[in-house]
Amino acid sequence: MGKECRRDRDFRIKHFPDNIRDLLCLLVDDENNRATIILNTCDDCVQENVEIVSVIGNLAVFRCHDKFKFVDIHCICEVIVDCETILSELLESKNECRC
Repeated sequence: MGKECRRDRDFRIKHFPDNIRDLLCLLVDDENNRATIILNTCDDCVQENVEIVSVIGNLAVFRCHDKFKFVDIHCICEVIVDCETILSELLESKNECRC
Protein backbone atom coordinates (compact mmCIF):
# COMPACT_ATOMS: atom_id res chain seq x y z
CA MET A 1 0.00 0.00 0.00
CA GLY A 2 1.14 3.53 -0.75
CA LYS A 3 1.60 6.24 1.81
CA GLU A 4 -1.20 8.70 2.34
CA CYS A 5 -0.64 12.34 1.46
CA ARG A 6 -0.19 14.56 4.45
CA ARG A 7 -3.26 16.77 4.68
CA ASP A 8 -2.46 18.99 7.64
CA ARG A 9 -3.71 22.52 7.17
CA ASP A 10 -0.38 24.03 8.20
CA PHE A 11 1.76 21.65 6.12
CA ARG A 12 3.06 23.21 2.94
CA ILE A 13 6.22 22.73 0.95
CA LYS A 14 8.00 26.06 1.23
CA HIS A 15 8.51 27.91 -2.08
CA PHE A 16 6.48 25.40 -4.10
CA PRO A 17 3.43 26.97 -5.80
CA ASP A 18 0.14 25.46 -4.67
CA ASN A 19 -2.08 26.87 -7.43
CA ILE A 20 -1.88 27.56 -11.16
CA ARG A 21 -1.54 31.33 -10.75
CA ASP A 22 1.51 31.02 -8.48
CA LEU A 23 3.03 28.42 -10.81
CA LEU A 24 2.66 30.71 -13.83
CA CYS A 25 4.11 33.65 -11.83
CA LEU A 26 7.12 31.49 -11.00
CA LEU A 27 7.60 30.45 -14.63
CA VAL A 28 7.13 33.88 -16.21
CA ASP A 29 10.58 35.01 -15.05
CA ASP A 30 12.36 31.99 -16.55
CA GLU A 31 14.33 32.66 -19.73
CA ASN A 32 12.78 29.52 -21.24
CA ASN A 33 9.24 30.32 -20.18
CA ARG A 34 7.63 27.76 -22.46
CA ALA A 35 4.87 25.52 -21.19
CA THR A 36 2.04 23.40 -22.43
CA ILE A 37 -1.35 24.33 -21.05
CA ILE A 38 -4.57 22.36 -21.12
CA LEU A 39 -7.58 24.64 -21.47
CA ASN A 40 -11.05 23.61 -20.39
CA THR A 41 -13.32 24.80 -23.18
CA CYS A 42 -17.07 24.39 -23.46
CA ASP A 43 -16.86 21.30 -25.65
CA ASP A 44 -13.54 19.67 -24.86
CA CYS A 45 -10.05 20.20 -23.46
CA VAL A 46 -7.50 21.85 -25.73
CA GLN A 47 -3.72 21.47 -25.47
CA GLU A 48 -1.56 24.43 -26.50
CA ASN A 49 2.19 25.10 -26.47
CA VAL A 50 2.70 28.68 -25.31
CA GLU A 51 5.21 31.20 -24.00
CA ILE A 52 4.18 32.72 -20.67
CA VAL A 53 4.31 36.51 -20.96
CA SER A 54 2.61 37.79 -17.82
CA VAL A 55 0.08 37.12 -15.07
CA ILE A 56 -2.21 39.99 -14.13
CA GLY A 57 -4.69 39.13 -11.40
CA ASN A 58 -6.54 36.05 -12.65
CA LEU A 59 -5.60 36.73 -16.27
CA ALA A 60 -2.70 34.86 -17.87
CA VAL A 61 -1.09 36.34 -20.98
CA PHE A 62 0.54 33.89 -23.39
CA ARG A 63 2.30 34.29 -26.71
CA CYS A 64 1.21 31.72 -29.25
CA HIS A 65 2.25 31.87 -32.94
CA ASP A 66 3.02 35.63 -32.90
CA LYS A 67 -0.29 36.45 -31.21
CA PHE A 68 -1.18 37.18 -27.61
CA LYS A 69 -3.71 34.94 -25.89
CA PHE A 70 -5.48 36.20 -22.75
CA VAL A 71 -6.80 33.35 -20.61
CA ASP A 72 -8.75 33.33 -17.35
CA ILE A 73 -6.64 31.23 -15.01
CA HIS A 74 -9.73 29.30 -13.93
CA CYS A 75 -9.98 27.91 -17.49
CA ILE A 76 -6.59 26.20 -17.21
CA CYS A 77 -6.81 22.54 -16.18
CA GLU A 78 -3.12 21.68 -16.35
CA VAL A 79 0.28 23.23 -16.88
CA ILE A 80 2.99 20.96 -18.26
CA VAL A 81 6.55 22.21 -17.91
CA ASP A 82 10.03 20.75 -18.30
CA CYS A 83 11.40 19.22 -15.06
CA GLU A 84 14.67 21.15 -15.24
CA THR A 85 12.84 24.44 -15.67
CA ILE A 86 10.65 24.05 -12.60
CA LEU A 87 13.51 22.77 -10.44
CA SER A 88 15.82 25.64 -11.41
CA GLU A 89 13.07 28.20 -10.73
CA LEU A 90 12.31 26.65 -7.33
CA LEU A 91 15.98 26.71 -6.38
CA GLU A 92 16.33 30.34 -7.51
CA SER A 93 13.23 31.44 -5.56
CA LYS A 94 14.52 29.65 -2.47
CA ASN A 95 17.93 31.35 -2.73
CA GLU A 96 16.31 34.79 -3.15
CA CYS A 97 14.17 34.39 -0.02
CA ARG A 98 15.77 35.65 3.18
CA CYS A 99 13.50 33.66 5.50
